[in-house]
Amino acid sequence: MIEWNDIKFADPESVSTPVMLVYRDIVMNNIDMLCRLAGGGGNLLVHVKTHKSLEVTQFQLRAGVAGFKTATLSELEMVLKAGASLAILTYPLAQKRKVQRFVELCKTYSDRTVHAIVSQPLHVDLLAKEGKKHGFCLSALLDLDVGMLRTGVAIGKRAEEIYKVLQEGSYTRAAGLHAYDGHDHEPDYGKREGLALAHIQEVKRFRNILLGKGWPVDIVVGGGSFSFPFYAREEAILGSPGTAIYWDAGYSSLLPDMPFKWAAFLLTQVVDSYPEKLLFTTDLGNKAVAPDKPLEQRVFLPSVPNARLISQNEEHGVFKANPETLPQVGDYLLAVPGHICPTTIKYPYSLWVDAGGNVTGVNQHTARDRQ
Repeated sequence: MIEWNDIKFADPESVSTPVMLVYRDIVMNNIDMLCRLAGGGGNLLVHVKTHKSLEVTQFQLRAGVAGFKTATLSELEMVLKAGASLAILTYPLAQKRKVQRFVELCKTYSDRTVHAIVSQPLHVDLLAKEGKKHGFCLSALLDLDVGMLRTGVAIGKRAEEIYKVLQEGSYTRAAGLHAYDGHDHEPDYGKREGLALAHIQEVKRFRNILLGKGWPVDIVVGGGSFSFPFYAREEAILGSPGTAIYWDAGYSSLLPDMPFKWAAFLLTQVVDSYPEKLLFTTDLGNKAVAPDKPLEQRVFLPSVPNARLISQNEEHGVFKANPETLPQVGDYLLAVPGHICPTTIKYPYSLWVDAGGNVTGVNQHTARDRQ
């Protein structure tokens, strides 16, 4: 039995490491907290990139969430199969074959509301051409850049022009606005709220301009795990959290005021050690945990809190610790990823674990593939 606080894993010898563990009770608690912070699940359009799981999607549906954001066609298909009535593919479609696949999904699930996003004339043109070919009107949100400079068009005349073309097309329809403020990583609650409210007011002013021209704005989606409560509590705006479903070491260090708990852990084993150098080697290589964070922030070992990752290869993760906490070769450890979203995709499935530390089933990462 491995134990850390109230987290247990009963039989580490029964599984091969590294393996991803997901604690069902904590997932359900995090879903409940999401809904409470948003003033109800109906104010949420949650992102599935973190869990990529059909089963977790169904948990969220049962909690009353309005719908889902997706980053890939595989995720879009998963949420539609799960029964979502509202889904958005929030990744720009610039390739014809991807638009074709998007059209196929829209036609297959024609009783659902499915939106793409656009921010360039090319995006609109591709949707229009494929829509015409299939005799099917495709719906999209205008993707607004509110400062991240990743995707989206800045609010202004050019944004109005793209929205107009989208709305006036014979096979496209403008359905609203999408804004992601993922560049605002502000740990202070008051400052975080101020940044979010500034974006919200900017988006609302732009929405009023579009409505004033007689164009529909059915839906406005904004925010992420940092800011979703501020968006969700605004009238006619849906907040869009993702990482909060599992939480991770990165978010918990930046947002200690948030009520979420770690739901996803990695079970790892110490495979070698160098006591004279206070080093130990685990099987947490960069194939086992996301390497997008700086080295020391990629993974946290709760039972060896002073340990820091000092090198990482494909299959090896080498840590340095204090003499009194240096683990032994063969020891099993629980690890919390610094960034859970790109860690999930490294595993085809995770194991459901109950409060007693027992494995109760397999949580398939249904949308692990991009297409």
